[in-house]
Amino acid sequence: MKKLLLLFLCVVSIAVHASEKSDSTHKWIALHLLGYNNDSSLIELGERIPTLAGDGINLIFLEVDYNFEFISHPELRASKEVITKKGAEDFAAICKQYGIRLVPQFQSLGHQSWAQYTFALLKTYPELDLTPHAFPNNEGIYCREWDPYNPKVNQIVFPLIDEILDAFHADGLHIGMDEVFLIHTEQALSTRDKDPATVYAKVVNDFHDYFVKKKGKQLFMWADRLIDGTKYKFGEWESSLNGTAAAVDSIPKDIVLCDWHYEPREAYPSIPMFLEKGFKVLPCSYRKIDGVKALIKYSYQLEHPNMMGHMFTTWSVVKKDSLMEYQPMLEGIKTIVSGRFYDVLIESHTFLGQDSLQLVLSASHPKEHHIHYTLDGTEPTLYSAVYSKPIKIGTTATVKAVVYKGNNVAGDVAEKKFIIHKAIGTDLSFQTYPSAKYAANDRATALINGLLGSKSYADGQWVGYEGQNMELIIDLGNNTKLSQLSFNSLNNSRSWVRQADRIEVSQSGDGRVYNTMLEKDIPESKEEIVNTTVPLHVSTRYLKIKIFCKTIPAGYPGEGKKAWLFVDEIVVD
Repeated sequence: MKKLLLLFLCVVSIAVHASEKSDSTHKWIALHLLGYNNDSSLIELGERIPTLAGDGINLIFLEVDYNFEFISHPELRASKEVITKKGAEDFAAICKQYGIRLVPQFQSLGHQSWAQYTFALLKTYPELDLTPHAFPNNEGIYCREWDPYNPKVNQIVFPLIDEILDAFHADGLHIGMDEVFLIHTEQALSTRDKDPATVYAKVVNDFHDYFVKKKGKQLFMWADRLIDGTKYKFGEWESSLNGTAAAVDSIPKDIVLCDWHYEPREAYPSIPMFLEKGFKVLPCSYRKIDGVKALIKYSYQLEHPNMMGHMFTTWSVVKKDSLMEYQPMLEGIKTIVSGRFYDVLIESHTFLGQDSLQLVLSASHPKEHHIHYTLDGTEPTLYSAVYSKPIKIGTTATVKAVVYKGNNVAGDVAEKKFIIHKAIGTDLSFQTYPSAKYAANDRATALINGLLGSKSYADGQWVGYEGQNMELIIDLGNNTKLSQLSFNSLNNSRSWVRQADRIEVSQSGDGRVYNTMLEKDIPESKEEIVNTTVPLHVSTRYLKIKIFCKTIPAGYPGEGKKAWLFVDEIVVD
């Protein structure tokens, strides 16, 4: 009897454990891979499938493109060594054995070239190019695009994809469709006079009609071109500023939108936007671990049935032999399994004429969650102060806060440092206007709200200028004794972002006539956030500050062009 009872308890324990694991990772945990372009590389990847499955991966997107032994169009094989049908079948069998769904990807419409190299379709059939004879050596563009109004494109491409899907025994297809920039340009002869959203939707609907309606496959695509960049300030890469966004209302709702965001933010509003429109959404992250965690927490806490899980993209950053140690994926899976998605949002408000801040703390489920916080930098616990109303601070403070559900922690500790200085609550006006592509949350106020920006230019605290100098005036309200001024600027060479080059500061007693106080070149730094401090030793009411952007040096992407300049918190003491 005791043996039976013990057996029963063991079975129950295993069942409960399995249930808990399933509950925390029941959605797709996906991995996007490229660069596995032949049978030998697939064999190597196949050896890693058991470990990936053990880590929790249950869906792999494998970018194939023209790296396949096509029978219908052998002239479009990318090289002599490509993936064969047998190689694809063998890899698909390994994935199936370990419970991993395999979905091939074929980059469509855009991404038909890289740097000076044009890919197989447009190289072999240049008459299918959307911008024929334009942009020699692909200079001046991101990637070439095919002509969506030439019927020969689909006549060639659809059979290619059929072969890939058949070889991998795939029930889904990822069609890419990201970063499309040329359809509205003068050189795009067939589309330049058409609505970009109409053109974009046509391509998506063509694929849907054939691969979903006729072939019964599930369709996936990147979502950036469906996000209105004038409404959602993600910039021209993560969102559309060229008119394609309206296509979101002209494509079928059964397409899974792979919504990629790589920078850490407090919110990713495109996800609820897509969900509200009825789409299934699979958020996608990249290499920045803090960005991975932020995106996972934001999307999972929505608790929406059409939020399908998470995709980890790798691109070229991960070598094949280090895939098992890809930290963004491993740390992201830990976050998913933990279920601790509910971090505190810490916001501040300033008021003209006040040298203090009002802090507002919030949680996503206020009826279920309660917030405990500290102001002295110590870790908050269940016994720390409970947040009930906005907090006024008049001195520099490090705020830490955490969400509890009952007596259990429901998220990680959120932390922000607020610096109280003499410019808080004053009037700041721009003389040169920031780029609208990456608008700060509080516009001009973001520069004097006491909150330092993170290492991400997209966190809502940084004010950005695209190849332009920043010039602004601070009105302190009355004659004020000052000793120094400081500010931070960002370094991110991968994104054409460079630290400030130099600073000029002028002062005025009446706001009309300004006298230059100092000019200073800023030394080169390898730090991601570069702090610059200059002495003032003056009593004045008005400060005019000019911060100069750098020219990108040789050997870096964009060399010779003016860099992006991102500045945050102008601290006046």
